[in-house]
Amino acid sequence: MVAVFAAVALVGACSSDDPPGTTAPSSSAPASPGQEKVLQSRTVLFKPEIRLDLLSLDRVSDKVVTARIRANNPTAQKFSFSFILAPYSRDPKGQLSHDPNSVGGIALLDGGNARLHYPLVGPDRRCLCTRSFAPEVAAGGTLTFDAAFPAPPADVKTLDLVVPATAPFVGVPVGSRPGGKIDLDAGMKGVDPTTAKLGPQRVLPVTAVTETGTGSEADDGDDLSVRISTDVLFKINKADLTPAAQATLREVADKIQRSPGKTVTIEGHADSTGNAAINQPLSERRAKSVEAALKPLVNKPGLVYQPKGYGSSRPLVPNDTPEGRKKNRRVAITFAKPAPATTASPGASGAQPAKGRTLQPTDGPKGASIQVEGLRRGADGVTVLTWTLKNGGSAPVPADSMFTAPPVDGYTDSGPSGVVLTAADKRFRVMRDSERRALVMRYEKAGSEVDRVPPGGQQSMYAVFKVPADVTAVALEFPGFAKAENVAVE
Repeated sequence: MVAVFAAVALVGACSSDDPPGTTAPSSSAPASPGQEKVLQSRTVLFKPEIRLDLLSLDRVSDKVVTARIRANNPTAQKFSFSFILAPYSRDPKGQLSHDPNSVGGIALLDGGNARLHYPLVGPDRRCLCTRSFAPEVAAGGTLTFDAAFPAPPADVKTLDLVVPATAPFVGVPVGSRPGGKIDLDAGMKGVDPTTAKLGPQRVLPVTAVTETGTGSEADDGDDLSVRISTDVLFKINKADLTPAAQATLREVADKIQRSPGKTVTIEGHADSTGNAAINQPLSERRAKSVEAALKPLVNKPGLVYQPKGYGSSRPLVPNDTPEGRKKNRRVAITFAKPAPATTASPGASGAQPAKGRTLQPTDGPKGASIQVEGLRRGADGVTVLTWTLKNGGSAPVPADSMFTAPPVDGYTDSGPSGVVLTAADKRFRVMRDSERRALVMRYEKAGSEVDRVPPGGQQSMYAVFKVPADVTAVALEFPGFAKAENVAVE
């Protein structure tokens, strides 16, 4: 097994402190001094000797944004990205929906609109990005990746760039370079992505889930869905609201009052116990009970309520555990995302920086420890947590699965989706796309040499959250490790 080395990937690190380098478009070449500006730099999480420089992020038309990234390999051995930069998505027929022979796994994250923009493709679904079966960087050389993406709205001035091998490039200003061209492969250089024929775009909604004492809230950038456990709202097999439900619904009413929308959908859902003859009408009565309680609490003319019951036909998660069934017993109240509330931060005073915190295992692997590297929030609320897992024990540590959330939490694939940020009664979960993939370090294509941390080794990781601006301090919860309290969100 190849040893995995540390990767201190500090989110927000500015490239102005890094020496400039030379780009070798779409090919490996020896590194040489140059004058090209570097916007931000990151190190490869499982091979920190390799540095990625973001050279440009430009709006080349009102419909296309291009990015250029240079990989730098100062070592005496070639480095292969293998398949880690390739896309993950599959269409319903089980085929890769976007060019697997490319760096199509790179994506733009528009945190304000909660959208993940993957590279454009042609009608043949070949990527408008650098194409290579397994990109390799020559010893002492550089390799440049180009990609063209669907552009976000014109008022978006900064974006985050998600590269599977590194922590995200966060808060990158979007430049303007009309007519900018990109290189795809040795035979297709200087391609104008603004005139290319295009296939289906892949722009995925991204959801931020916040768990509360009564259920959860899911923010997809357009709408807010407040999911309240029916265990809080009703007694078993009843549709009359409990006294405890009133306070919860008053909080929902305040959010509806601040919403710019004119429609509120109220969905009643049951778990798989019982049968449709019981669950369906009960879920309908419960949705109508919530509607009746909300109406006098919201003073907005023209507001339309749409209550409906779905019985057990739309589970959030599998019903095969008590935890899963509890999550599926819910009333979901959905409306246009409201304006932020002007409330005080639930964080404690005197919060301390994240960097330098060392966490020891509780029931995690013996001899392992976590070195927290940073917790940085961008202007759009996207917040990136970075840390290094160190293995001081005598057995390999399973980096690909030790922080993975259980299936009941609704994520797919391996990676640190089970890490949580908490503040007061709120639990901020890792953001995920509409395919339920967490925005984290992924291991599916990283190879066996990086999914285990050997004795004496270490590996850096990251996870992406969305933390409201009024939250200035959180606790960090890593499965199997002691909690880090009162950590400043920088």
